[in-house]
Amino acid sequence: MQTLTGIKNAMSAITHGVYVLGVHTPEKDNLMTAAWLCQASSNLPALVVAVSSKHLTAQLVPQAGGFVVSVLSDKQKETALNNGRVSGRERDKLAGTATVPGPAGHPMVVHALAHLECRLTDVLTVSDHTLFIGQVVWGETFEGQPLLYHEKDFFG
Repeated sequence: MQTLTGIKNAMSAITHGVYVLGVHTPEKDNLMTAAWLCQASSNLPALVVAVSSKHLTAQLVPQAGGFVVSVLSDKQKETALNNGRVSGRERDKLAGTATVPGPAGHPMVVHALAHLECRLTDVLTVSDHTLFIGQVVWGETFEGQPLLYHEKDFFG
């Protein structure tokens, strides 16, 4: 049987897009960098995103009833790093990132390639992560190339 380390090493070869989740609640707005996001349906447009259950965002999304996804461009690696290295419990991430409010008030990263606003439709727990499934209720796109995530490029 293969070791968990071998499996994790193989999984680290998977590439992803890089996104920033924006969440607005009456008490707090927050941003969080995410790479574990994918389309879940096209007939009824939906996304699924995995968030560590320990993260502030995992607490805020159910309170907000939704979230916005900003698809980062290849020129926004610093934005990804700034919103992924420190918890929103420790600092106001919106203070260091240019945002505008989306239709439901969720903060959207300026100069992103796309914004997708989602209404929360389901929540699942898988081990140490929470999967949020959201119906896409609004979106917009812009020109540019996407920022791609490969673990060794972000974490050495």
